[in-house]
Amino acid sequence: MRLYCITPVRTGMTKMNTDFKWSGRDDPEDGETAKRWHHIIQDGTKGQGKDGSKDNNDLTLLGFACDIGIARNKGRTGAAQAPNTLRKNLANLAWHGAGRLSDAGNIGMAAGDNALTDDVLHQAQTDLGNRTAQLLNNGSKVLILGGGHETAAGSFYGLHQHCKNTNIGIINLDAHFDIRLVGDNGISSGTPFTQIRDLLTAGNQSFHYMALGITQTGNTRALFDRATDWGVDYMLDTQMTAANMPNILRMIDRFLKKIDVLYLTLDLDVLPHWQMPAVSAPSGRGVDMHIIETIITHIGKTAQAWPLSDVVEFNPSLDNDGRAARTAACLIDTLARAMLG
Repeated sequence: MRLYCITPVRTGMTKMNTDFKWSGRDDPEDGETAKRWHHIIQDGTKGQGKDGSKDNNDLTLLGFACDIGIARNKGRTGAAQAPNTLRKNLANLAWHGAGRLSDAGNIGMAAGDNALTDDVLHQAQTDLGNRTAQLLNNGSKVLILGGGHETAAGSFYGLHQHCKNTNIGIINLDAHFDIRLVGDNGISSGTPFTQIRDLLTAGNQSFHYMALGITQTGNTRALFDRATDWGVDYMLDTQMTAANMPNILRMIDRFLKKIDVLYLTLDLDVLPHWQMPAVSAPSGRGVDMHIIETIITHIGKTAQAWPLSDVVEFNPSLDNDGRAARTAACLIDTLARAMLG
């Protein structure tokens, strides 16, 4: 069986796209405190910090315009169009955070490269990882806008390049484990954490993975058994309630104490279908947005180092009236402010 551990191969299958223009509402009568995202975000500015610690006040957006993994996982495609739709909905949000924001554009499939082969997807993940590592090495924290959850393999590869010998932990806010075996079906949006584990195992490193919001009906017994075998920490969506918040936060704090650096990935299908219908597989139950935001804010106050996050699976083609895009943008704003501290 071929192991997809994300190695740095360059064949030019993906490209950078920087054609989005930030614009939005102006309120000059309110002065300098009337800033929105489109006012403060800088085009391609690189941070000056040296690591992902809390004194680093630079955050760079990077889009991953790819949903090949969703197609290979038999899902509903359209998430490749998400990064710029999310930017459009971020543009007019009032900015109440600290630090500096910049936008590094999109990585996406080159024109005509829409084949559903392992090599094409593997290359896209590799290119995402290389660009992410470059931004991290330049001193900026990174927030990636996916794309399908195949984004996660590329995201992690970039962080692993940046701090290869560091104890990295993953918190996945998601309805699904995404630990399918690669097997004959190849890599997909259902295999990113399997790919990550393969990478770590090959380097004799530990796999620290926590999944919060798992739906029992959306994950087979085989996946639950594998999660147990691999030492995955998880909590079901039925347990992710306001009444249980103290236990949720204690579980997160125990996890954070085991690691040095955090990578957080937010799959929007963790939300209830009535809050987030525009994903490949909407949740029948899900975890309320307020719970997710409380978790993100708590992590921002407690994580030792949190240089990388991504938001994945938003599908604009399934968002008929734009409500889901606004929900996603609010969560991205919460993430950005939490990462910047």
